[in-house]
Amino acid sequence: MDNLHSLNIEKICRVCLLEKTVLTPLFGNNLASMLMELTAINVEQDDNLPKVVCELCANEIGHWYTFKQQVRSNDSILRCIMLEKQKIERHEYIAQNIVTTSDANIDLKPNDSFQDGVPDNFTCDTCKKQLKTIHSLRRHVKIHSGEKPHKCTICNKSFVEHGNLTKHLRKHTKDKKHQCNVCGLRFYERNKLVIHIRTHTGEKPFTCKVCSRPFATPAQVNVHMKSHTGDRPYTCDVCQKSFPYSGSLVIHKKIHKGERSYSCPECKKSFSQKVNLESHIRTKHTRECPFLCEECCNAFPTKEQLKNHIRHHTGEKKPLNHICSVCHKQFSTSGELKIHLRIHTDERPYQCDFCGKNFRASSHMTSHRRIHTGEKRHICKYCGKAFRESSTLKIHVRIHTGERPYSCQICATSFTQRNTLNMHMKIHKNRIKTSTENM
Repeated sequence: MDNLHSLNIEKICRVCLLEKTVLTPLFGNNLASMLMELTAINVEQDDNLPKVVCELCANEIGHWYTFKQQVRSNDSILRCIMLEKQKIERHEYIAQNIVTTSDANIDLKPNDSFQDGVPDNFTCDTCKKQLKTIHSLRRHVKIHSGEKPHKCTICNKSFVEHGNLTKHLRKHTKDKKHQCNVCGLRFYERNKLVIHIRTHTGEKPFTCKVCSRPFATPAQVNVHMKSHTGDRPYTCDVCQKSFPYSGSLVIHKKIHKGERSYSCPECKKSFSQKVNLESHIRTKHTRECPFLCEECCNAFPTKEQLKNHIRHHTGEKKPLNHICSVCHKQFSTSGELKIHLRIHTDERPYQCDFCGKNFRASSHMTSHRRIHTGEKRHICKYCGKAFRESSTLKIHVRIHTGERPYSCQICATSFTQRNTLNMHMKIHKNRIKTSTENM
């Protein structure tokens, strides 16, 4: 106990109480929430207890948290299998007693196909839509009747199915029970999690029928199809800009009205769109990077940053429409120009929470923080050596591949790095200078 009094609270691991040279912050990277979910303790930023954990404990937290989520996920899968089994058994039972008095408005059409005595499809009388089960057809018929018996007691919104009301209520209770095992993001609905996981796996099961481009969701295909049809029927009455969807126009009009209904709980900065708020939280506060590059495994906090990064692999270049008013340098995005302008103003709004050093861009600060945390997530597939930056790994790999992409135009000597070539070029410049002086 006497030894405990001499501990420096600010420099010890909250879990093992040992002083370590490399410590990881609990807050801003999901570790605190993981620790609370694994244990019965409360972890708060203002509790005056250690706000860091050592690398070993951080790995243990991540390991057991992933294990817990895996157990939950597998339990969910097993329950889904049992439910599906029950559905099949119920379907077979209904097939033997196809028409009942309660199904007077639901008819099996003469052209419905049967296999082994079970109908393949059930057809709606009103819109002719075909559904796979009679239960699905009963649910569907309610859409035409306008019947919405399940009402939210908080906002009075009504739903056709009780399951839809249950999903809706989670938005009031903030119950995001579906969590991604890869990045920790939570979702109200399981289907949203399934779609999100595709950002990690790269799975794109839906294809455009015109150009065969793959997409992660049918909604993305529908949005993409507008690029082929050019259909943009919704026009802003203020600036005449047109949009393919009414929802896009509604969001756009908030710009003219100055509406910013989505506020950041951390810094109170407000946004007109929820997606912009979510990107802001990941970029500025949680530093989560759920969008993964399939080519080099580099991760990014926003889809836009991932798209810009992918262009480095494909060689595609965006038009340089954004010009610096000071030095006239051109950039492809307003964000790049904004960061560049800080060179002229010397503005450095991003501060390292370890040493207080300031940076012009959040990506520069994130890269710098790895010096303190010791994080080395970029691993060489040839020798297993780990690096903090993907660019450093890229240079290292050339040792194994023998690639030397930078060549001297005078003597044709090639190098693995540009700065090595630049140093080499000084030799030629000095020789030219000496020979000129001797003439």
